[in-house]
Amino acid sequence: MFGNVEGVNVGDVFNSRQELREAGIHAPTMAGIWGAQEGAYSIVLSGGYEDDIDELDYILYTGQGGQDVPGGKQVADQEFTKGNKGLQLSCQYQLPVRVSRGYQIQNGPVSGYRYDGLYYVTKYERIRGKRGFYICRFHLQSETSLKELENKLSGNLKNNYVSPSRSSSTVNRLNRKVALSEKVKKMYDFKCQVCNIRLASPSGPIAIGAHIKPLGMPHNGPDVIENMLCLCPNHHDQFDYHSFYIEPETLTIIGLENFENHRLTVDKKHKIEKDFLNYRKEEYLINNNSAET
Repeated sequence: MFGNVEGVNVGDVFNSRQELREAGIHAPTMAGIWGAQEGAYSIVLSGGYEDDIDELDYILYTGQGGQDVPGGKQVADQEFTKGNKGLQLSCQYQLPVRVSRGYQIQNGPVSGYRYDGLYYVTKYERIRGKRGFYICRFHLQSETSLKELENKLSGNLKNNYVSPSRSSSTVNRLNRKVALSEKVKKMYDFKCQVCNIRLASPSGPIAIGAHIKPLGMPHNGPDVIENMLCLCPNHHDQFDYHSFYIEPETLTIIGLENFENHRLTVDKKHKIEKDFLNYRKEEYLINNNSAET
């Protein structure tokens, strides 16, 4: 059920959702997500949610539920249930998701539905959407590069398709990220700034140089050491999934069991930018349905 379908190639166009179903690509003829209990097998982009972002190789995809009618206005909160739970599991277990695009969207085909290959869910979150209700959204990345994907789809893209602009500094930024990550870990001797534990292994200590305001869309945090922490894998995951935040003014830990109101360990050479901590605090409050402002 997961992965490519035999006999179907990236760029193939189908006349209808029924044909997608018959080909084994996407079974539901209405729902945008197929799969729940084991992970999501596939999704279809057809312009049903205003919070979506589509850059061909990268998708910020809004989950299902909470609309007055399919493709209508958001009138209620979404939860991590049904198809949203499926995409959540796809992220956690790194399962491939088949992606098809409909004629309704800019990056879709002129008519029908086009199979665009396999994508992976790299992250998920629950935030307030444009209508003020909570939405579940998922970051998906194609298994192929943008250029390769454009080449495969070249015969089935609309005339007004515009290639997403990408900075030539991307490679430099990623290279610099590695150096900064190592720097912040060495600054703390690979000890977590939350629990002060150093995890040893035969291949070296285990720690993560974590960004406070995440890199990439939609956060666009900078890759600077003022935006980084040294965390153990557990506290990195909890930080990423909004289990706690660091109070910007006092550097106390808020929301984390066993560490509530403990102060973050900070080296005197490490200048953490308060604006990034404020950003993460706001994300925590949004994701935890807090009424605090």
